[in-house]
Amino acid sequence: AVVSTQSTGLIRLACVFVLACVYTVYILLCTMYTVYSNHNKHLCCLNGVMSQEPLDSKMFEQILRAKTGVFDEIMKETGVFKHEQISSNALGKRHITKDMLARWLDNVCNLMNYFAVPRLQEAMKRIDEQTQEIIESKKTIIDLQAKVIQNKEEELANLKSAVKEELKSVHGTVQETVQSEIKSYSSVLTKTCSAALSEKKIQAAVKSATDREDRSRNVVIYGVQETSGEVLSEKSSEIFLEIGEKPVVKDSCRIGVKRGEAPRPVKLTMSSSDVVQQILRKARLLREKEGYSTVYICPDRTVEERMAYKKLLVELKSKRKAEPDKFFTIRNYEVVSVSEENRGRQTAGSGT
Repeated sequence: AVVSTQSTGLIRLACVFVLACVYTVYILLCTMYTVYSNHNKHLCCLNGVMSQEPLDSKMFEQILRAKTGVFDEIMKETGVFKHEQISSNALGKRHITKDMLARWLDNVCNLMNYFAVPRLQEAMKRIDEQTQEIIESKKTIIDLQAKVIQNKEEELANLKSAVKEELKSVHGTVQETVQSEIKSYSSVLTKTCSAALSEKKIQAAVKSATDREDRSRNVVIYGVQETSGEVLSEKSSEIFLEIGEKPVVKDSCRIGVKRGEAPRPVKLTMSSSDVVQQILRKARLLREKEGYSTVYICPDRTVEERMAYKKLLVELKSKRKAEPDKFFTIRNYEVVSVSEENRGRQTAGSGT
């Protein structure tokens, strides 16, 4: 009796183990079937004991029904409600006989031996084959890409070589043309420049440029009362304070010849042309100050510039008289009309 009980216990444990294995295999087979359902031609035939035809949906459903029938019978006899609830405790109930356990074990072993294990092995084999095919395909693609890159590099090298040859040809042609033109221009320049670039003209040009540079640091003030013993730096400082400036005056003097009671202009030299421009920008403010309505701050102009400016003043007065409803001023040595809101922006030192 003891031996019989031990045998029954071992059979029950074996059944639980086999059932667990079968259920696990079933889950794997369901997954593998889903993956390979569209590729039945890659599945091998069933074991000869079961069928010689390829695995298809109908055969899979038959195998599934066989497995479900075995598990449903075990559920019914053990009193559980799900396949997952089948355990050693359920199989160890008193009314479960050795014959029942042996029959269930035989059914499960048949499912595993003749379908589950062979199909799993075949599935793994097919997976390995397809993996190898994918690897080979990738290798082929990589080789093709390498060939394409190599062809592109060769085409690019050929194109660079052709461009270099073309550039050499063009460079040679351009160089010959330029040298020819330079020779022609040099011969013409040699004939004409000897007269155009005479020593006197060069000296005059240098003197003119130097004079413009010197004058850019000067301002001229008209209308400053002239007295004996005057200190021009003090008088100019008072005038500059009226427009909010305190420049450093480097030099000061009266210019021109004294004629009658009219005061001569005062020329002042500043530290830089920037200081001069700052003063000229504010020069118009002086007209609004009491006692300075006849005092004008102007740039240091040459004789030619002064003559041209006098003509501009005549033109300015003529236009103001002809069109009194408009406002005219002198900008960049030209008489222009400006709008009412821009009147305050007229160029400093215009003398108008």
